[in-house]
Amino acid sequence: MSLTDKIIKNTFFHLLSQAIAFLSPLILTPLIIYKIGKVDFGIYVLVLGFLGSFGLLDISLSSSFVKFISEYYHKKEKESLLAVINTGFLFYFIFSLVVAGIAYIFSDKIISIINIPPEKISLGRNALSFGLIIFFLSSTFTIFNSVIIGLQKMYLGAIASFIVNCLYFTAILILMYSGYGLLSIMITQLATSVLSIIITITIAKKILPELKVHPGYFTVKKLKLMGSFGVQMQISRLATFASEKYDEFLLGIFTNLSNVTFYNIGNKSAGYGRLMPLQFIAPIAPVAAELSAKNETDKLKQLYLDTAKYINTASIPIFVFLIFFSELILFSWMGEGYDISALILRILAAGYLVNFMFSVPGNSIIPNTGKPKYQMYEGLIFLSVNIFLSYFLIKNYGIFGAAIGCALSVLGSSTYTFFKSNSFFNANAFKVIKDILFRPFLLSIISALFCYGIYFILNRVNVIGTRVYSITFLIIIISVYSAFYLFLMIKSKYFSNRDKLLLLKFLAKIPLFKIFIKKRISEADED
Repeated sequence: MSLTDKIIKNTFFHLLSQAIAFLSPLILTPLIIYKIGKVDFGIYVLVLGFLGSFGLLDISLSSSFVKFISEYYHKKEKESLLAVINTGFLFYFIFSLVVAGIAYIFSDKIISIINIPPEKISLGRNALSFGLIIFFLSSTFTIFNSVIIGLQKMYLGAIASFIVNCLYFTAILILMYSGYGLLSIMITQLATSVLSIIITITIAKKILPELKVHPGYFTVKKLKLMGSFGVQMQISRLATFASEKYDEFLLGIFTNLSNVTFYNIGNKSAGYGRLMPLQFIAPIAPVAAELSAKNETDKLKQLYLDTAKYINTASIPIFVFLIFFSELILFSWMGEGYDISALILRILAAGYLVNFMFSVPGNSIIPNTGKPKYQMYEGLIFLSVNIFLSYFLIKNYGIFGAAIGCALSVLGSSTYTFFKSNSFFNANAFKVIKDILFRPFLLSIISALFCYGIYFILNRVNVIGTRVYSITFLIIIISVYSAFYLFLMIKSKYFSNRDKLLLLKFLAKIPLFKIFIKKRISEADED
């Protein structure tokens, strides 16, 4: 199977598995808030935030797993491959056990940091305890998922993930309607985590029969090698954490839990915009590692240009739509009372738009060639700006200061990465803007203005008055916007014959399309 076919196959099944990951919180979040309340949901958000902060203590060793597993597998270096797997497993077993143990001992101190009402302290402590167990299990066994990705068998893990996510969604739905609270959510997450780990280990063993776990394979040399890679990636992880959780912590300290919920909803909405385009990135990492191991620089450059083109073809219209229709989206999703979250969504979506245009394509590939320093420098720029800017803005301007601080930090750091990425691949940055980025951006704006005109007129005559009508109209406007954008893109001749062939191969993975386009793929291949 060619590299292109591997990417297409893995991407298709990865998208399938993430569809439920997208729909699940989209449906469950308003239900959970309605059933358990904004305060309990705020506790849930902050508990997850604490667990995320604990994970930052690992010097990002796991970020090296896919790169080294893929490299040693394709070089057929069995001993080195097993050394990486076992060193990673043993490190995370000890690390997770120590961190979870210390956090449990100081759980009362952790809970006291945030403004939890006295009557909710016991609930917060119990939720944190369940979260620590989940943290220990997921961190310890993360290496086995990296085996699946590194061997470019993501489609197997994706199918398993789809099944587990469906079970989680069903369980939460039943529990919420049965009147259970926050702890039932944590218990369900624990149960599905255990199931996911069992399935992942089974798949890893099946695709790599020589896989074995034994402390004898642990080597300090491999730990240093992965640690050197991970330390540089750690800065990027800190930046990601700061953009997602640091602002929520400051809001919890300087304001109240309701603001944490409002910000989380706005941030989560913007995050949904990232979800679909990001799924195209995961299959790229092992391919980049393989091309780097084979020293195929021309193919790496083409991979970068293709990544920039395809990701932004999908991501730019999504973020432009989020910016224009934030109020409609939040009202349709959450109902009344989330105007603040709508403005947060608009600000953060603008930041994510810049991030996808300038940063994501390069960061999808360069670290997996064994050079994570540019992503590290980007993280340093983001952190140095965000930590101080967000602190000042949140303290003085509250929730809106959090969003503005994050967006400005993303703008500065992403711009740096864009020019460094093009230099790395010997590509002309301004030509990339002109040939790859400008057209999707311009046509997205035109499509959004056209649809917003319709929305503005109907909203003025109060046609979109109730939530039911709002949801219906949102579905219609998304369809019109997507069709109009795609029409303009095709008419502008943005897609080459090669692009069209890749799209046909992707659609061929869908049974409904396979019968009709198989012949067209053969004809295109001959051309």
